[in-house]
Amino acid sequence: MSALGTLVRVHNWALEEKQQKLAGLQQLADKLREDLRNAQEDLDRELKAASDSPEGTFAFPTFIAAALERRKKLRETIADVELAVEAAREEVRAAYEEVKKYEQARDMDKRRGLARQARREQTALDELAVEMHRRSRAAHQD
Repeated sequence: MSALGTLVRVHNWALEEKQQKLAGLQQLADKLREDLRNAQEDLDRELKAASDSPEGTFAFPTFIAAALERRKKLRETIADVELAVEAAREEVRAAYEEVKKYEQARDMDKRRGLARQARREQTALDELAVEMHRRSRAAHQD
């Protein structure tokens, strides 16, 4: 395998790693959003339960403080993960450009090699044709 082929393989591998990292971050962001929705549903359920019973009314302020803090932390974490997702997308884009650059170089090198081979073959055919013509003239002159 040529050096350019090896470079293409190495950069493809790096691109795949970056894509996996991006997919993991996107999954994490989705899970955090789901956790945020669940936290809101829990809050709504507890609010209903607290309003239905007098005992729940006393415990509800403690629960709501903890629930609101959890929602705040989830939102902050989601924002951080979304920044990481954007950075990972940029890494994937840059890695993809690198792969394309090396693939184009490899393909150009391959085309040049094929063109050289075609020229050598044509030269050999031309030499054969000249030799056949020379022999044919020599045979007719005899």
